[in-house]
Amino acid sequence: MADGSTPADTFVAPTLAKDQSTGVDFAKEMKPEETHNVVKAQKLWNEGLKEEGRKKADLTYYTDDQTINKNIAQFVQSQVETKLKNAKVEIHAVPAKNVQDNVMRGNFDMYLSLWLADYTDPMSDMDVLQSNNYQNHDRYVKATKSKSAEETDHYWENMRNAQNQLTKDTAVVPLYNMTESHLARKNLRGVLWHSVSEADYTRSYFVMHNYNYVKC
Repeated sequence: MADGSTPADTFVAPTLAKDQSTGVDFAKEMKPEETHNVVKAQKLWNEGLKEEGRKKADLTYYTDDQTINKNIAQFVQSQVETKLKNAKVEIHAVPAKNVQDNVMRGNFDMYLSLWLADYTDPMSDMDVLQSNNYQNHDRYVKATKSKSAEETDHYWENMRNAQNQLTKDTAVVPLYNMTESHLARKNLRGVLWHSVSEADYTRSYFVMHNYNYVKC
């Protein structure tokens, strides 16, 4: 990415929220023990081909036609094809509406998407995985909205269970955590840097420096 973005290990982004039952950043405490294992991936890939009675697999990858997303698609394509024997990735970098139409019909193997949290709680991310959302389903998310959500420990236990289930099933594979850069003068003050949404400049101001002039 070359913009300060970081590798993502969990569906919920770092610094979004602290687990109120442990006091630890949710993404940090839920980081999987194993985040990268090419040898294991190759073994599982070969087993999968054997189970399906196939010698190769052609995968369809959908993304929109923005330059940054096309670059990501080419990176994923390169990694899959060089690391997994007899895998071929066909990229479809098309307008967003075309992407959504194919995704809704299930006409894809891989699909690049992004999500920005609306509020500082893992639920803002997990919510998109419910059955009434086209992206996925998770029973633990429903549990966090039940009566048990009234108890802090139960709420965060269900959040942890939801993330563990995502890690186990790999229905969603996190790629990277986006970074937003702002160029600001050193004397700018009062900007509110929220963990969600955009930076708030409504209370910002410039500190004016006083200079003493000496006549020569």
